Amino acid sequence: MKTVFTISAVFGLLASLGCASAEPVKGVVELFTSQSCSSCPPADKVLGTLIKREGIIGLAFHVDYWDYLDWKDTFSLKDATARQYGYATSFHSSQVYTPQLIVNGRTSVKAGSPDNVFAAIDDMAQSGQGLPVTVAAVLTKDRLSVTAGKGTGAANLVLVVFDAKDTVSIERGENRGKTIEYHNAVTGIHTIGMWDGEDLTVELPRTEYLKENGYGCAILLQRMTDKGTPGEIIGATIVSGASS
Repeated sequence: MKTVFTISAVFGLLASLGCASAEPVKGVVELFTSQSCSSCPPADKVLGTLIKREGIIGLAFHVDYWDYLDWKDTFSLKDATARQYGYATSFHSSQVYTPQLIVNGRTSVKAGSPDNVFAAIDDMAQSGQGLPVTVAAVLTKDRLSVTAGKGTGAANLVLVVFDAKDTVSIERGENRGKTIEYHNAVTGIHTIGMWDGEDLTVELPRTEYLKENGYGCAILLQRMTDKGTPGEIIGATIVSGASS
């Protein structure tokens, strides 16, 4: 028998299961980075600071276009590169670069300081460009249940799987000899549902997406532009894969 979780039931289960934060999400920060980029380690460290702040989801998308520099990024994904180029199209930009921070799918922010990100999130909230739609998730032994509440318009429900923490010793390339700690490095991006402004529940087998302890996922409710590229994020939540 299929179980459907309401929004209120989801939040009630979060505290008991300890598998997702009931703290309202204020901002989603996407870092486009590479182990082969000498300018990226400071930004990787900034992301590590950001994810400790309640209400902020931080994700590291490791692109693959620097892999030719004598070192293949251990987390590089073609899908990460495609996502960054998609944002460039959405922002009417002719170039991509690393490190790049994108906040709430709306704007690019300088990666040098967490304060830049906090200011951007606060400005969006004050101008009514925050994350107005409630998204929640419950992770059990065998299932991931995701809910999105009511709102307006349409959006994709996107599941982003990540490795919560890993340390990599880089042997070649611009960062040769460095050992760098990476946080929330994305290992997969999946569209799991289409939202039309009404309550939506999606249930997925845990083993298909969260195969190992230490892995987690973020669920993003994200509008698409008329060109099919990623647009504003209007709701999000994050789930740990290690706690159940």
